[in-house]
Amino acid sequence: MSDKIKKKTRVLFQMDPLHKLNIKSDSTISIIQEAFKRDLEVCVTSPDKLTIKKSCAFLMCQKLNEISPKFIFSEAQLFNANEFDFFFIRQDPPFDMNYLTNCYLLELHQEFNKRPRFINCPRGIKNFTEKIFPIYFPELMPKTVITSDVNVFSKLLSKHNNLVLKTLYNKGGEGVIKVSSIDKDPNRTFLELKDNYHVPVVVQEYLQKVIEGDKRVILINGEPVGVVNRVPKKGTFKANLHLGGTALQCSLTKYEKKICDALKPYLTKNNLFLVGIDLIDNKLTEINVTSPTGLIQIKDVSKIDISKIIWDKLL
Repeated sequence: MSDKIKKKTRVLFQMDPLHKLNIKSDSTISIIQEAFKRDLEVCVTSPDKLTIKKSCAFLMCQKLNEISPKFIFSEAQLFNANEFDFFFIRQDPPFDMNYLTNCYLLELHQEFNKRPRFINCPRGIKNFTEKIFPIYFPELMPKTVITSDVNVFSKLLSKHNNLVLKTLYNKGGEGVIKVSSIDKDPNRTFLELKDNYHVPVVVQEYLQKVIEGDKRVILINGEPVGVVNRVPKKGTFKANLHLGGTALQCSLTKYEKKICDALKPYLTKNNLFLVGIDLIDNKLTEINVTSPTGLIQIKDVSKIDISKIIWDKLL
């Protein structure tokens, strides 16, 4: 009797349109390329291709056959999410009602089905958004409040002289503004940010040492596996690489390792397998649970291949 043919491990990536991604620098592409190396079957989809029926998620998906030099797909077909071994939720914020609804629907599937394994867990993504999650650890953060009250902001500004304002649900430095007590009308800046995004504003102590860098640390199953220091362009405070920041090799300080240790129980308990945290001057500023980036930059500066680590752990 011939041996039974072993079924390929099947992986689904729910993600942004591929044509919008940079093949050379995108973290999701890196994870997919490593999946190809391991002969895994890779499919792609997007949140608008999701249907819930009888407590199951059904998705129109395309098998991805090749990435370079161009994307080559098979014809789209309908899959039950149960047909996948792993399901990566990798679309970028804004974390708006569409994003939240997608998490609710996938969480519903997860409640009634054993497969697939979600990375990250939709319930975890839903409950622990980037800029709110760190407030679970106030002792690890710069001084921070979230408010819609301009009077609260004004009092904080008079006390600290320099603050950073952040909108809650965006990415890549969008809606992040530095304000100073000597500015012409800082209250107006606060109110415009609140009104433009229709949510309360994160008001955070400005850390002067941001000019020395903002570290992005990738944690797998709660363990730090790679880090890169992103140094802002001269004259700016935003260290995002797509805004001109420079990626440099670095290591974690003893205290930064303690921050990672403090986060681990929360991450593992909530099935947040792949997480990116931001550290400035030994302080925690963000915990990215939606679609953490930085994998390629870490590999470039330290030769640590996090995509390989991800699949080693999952398989």
